[in-house]
Amino acid sequence: MIKFSRLFLLCVAAVLLQTSSAVEMLPDDIDPETYGNRQVQETVVQEEEVMPQTQEAPPHTPLNPKWSAPSYAKQENALGWSPVAFAPPKGMEERVKFWKEIYTKYSSDQGILHDSQFVHLIYESLDFSDITAQKELTNKQREKLRRKRVDEKKKEIAARLKRLQDIKDPTGLAGEDLRYWEMFAKIDDSKKFLEAARRGRLRFQLGQRDQFVNGIYQSGRYLKQMEEIFRQEGVPIEITRLPFVESSFNLRARSRVGASGIWQFMRSTGRLYMRLDSSADERNDPLRATRAAARKMRDNYNMLGAWPLAVTAYNHGPAGVRRLTEKMGTKDLAELTDVRKGRFGFASASFYASFLAALDVEANADKHFGVIEVLPELRGAEVKLVKSQPVKELMKWFAGDLDLAKTLNPHIVERVWNGKMPLSARHIIRVPLMQEREARAALE
Repeated sequence: MIKFSRLFLLCVAAVLLQTSSAVEMLPDDIDPETYGNRQVQETVVQEEEVMPQTQEAPPHTPLNPKWSAPSYAKQENALGWSPVAFAPPKGMEERVKFWKEIYTKYSSDQGILHDSQFVHLIYESLDFSDITAQKELTNKQREKLRRKRVDEKKKEIAARLKRLQDIKDPTGLAGEDLRYWEMFAKIDDSKKFLEAARRGRLRFQLGQRDQFVNGIYQSGRYLKQMEEIFRQEGVPIEITRLPFVESSFNLRARSRVGASGIWQFMRSTGRLYMRLDSSADERNDPLRATRAAARKMRDNYNMLGAWPLAVTAYNHGPAGVRRLTEKMGTKDLAELTDVRKGRFGFASASFYASFLAALDVEANADKHFGVIEVLPELRGAEVKLVKSQPVKELMKWFAGDLDLAKTLNPHIVERVWNGKMPLSARHIIRVPLMQEREARAALE
């Protein structure tokens, strides 16, 4: 009895430590109370990444279709939709422009150092191509060198800003000192340079041009079906472009705090809309996760009454956004997300602007990137298991083609495919369309 009690207490302590660590890992602009509510979606933006996540390199072949511009018309029945439902709110223009440049101008071998409050204040651009070219380095070594370069440049910029704080007359300034002075000319704050130099204000943002192009390529497999799902759920199809922000359609996207898949669902929220267990995690199935995202967005809209707020709540949590609208007496997102007033940190304040930027960039991809290929559409038939099935039985529906089985079912864990455990009952498996009848008959 004593041994059991001690074991129980140790288990409770471990759970408490894990919960504590999860909250501590959240960025400053995420409300721990909201995070603790297991009925919210928290898409956590990582701190100043200097290395891109690994993505599949697009194999260009003559068989790949070309990208075509999307159409967002004929959505009169979609919840809260109008032709201007996703027009940039007044006051957010600078943030949208900032993210459009990140998506179109700078590659993942480049980045910019900027002010986190006044995002149009760009101090320096950095290039890491010389580090990338050193093939003998590991990714960790490359990351360390990149971060060192960023930190050194931050120190230089901070030192210059502090020097400028003591200058009253810019007459004798030249070069970068003069450029910095002119950048801040319209900012009315007696300590503007000193404030800009403090920790947290000076921020690095890695470029994403190549990541965005690859995201467009990967999206070809799923976007048409994702739009169909959003139409079925009565949610505007523009929001199907949010994965360009969340993951660049990287099926392997994982965050340090547990967000997973192209929609970056946290496990706690994912369980409300999808099936997750030791044999499969539907967060990693782009189409099952898309239906979950559509329903989550619909819930957010029903709570908040406006799409700018509902999309922001996907990152910040709907309860936190609603509390803020009630406290401030406004639903104006530009006013609510003005980080200069301390209500949101950079991640949440930028989330809707980055979505609008991605929406515009993808809609005009040919103007930004030229001719782009996309992967051919990937369709399969969803079949629900009535009992657990080992891989030997599953593979009958794929003619023994393991690569095809994995491609159609990225939510199924490797332990199932290597025969160490069966796929649990009530999970769906996506089979080739021509095998649907055989699969259903086998399960009856």
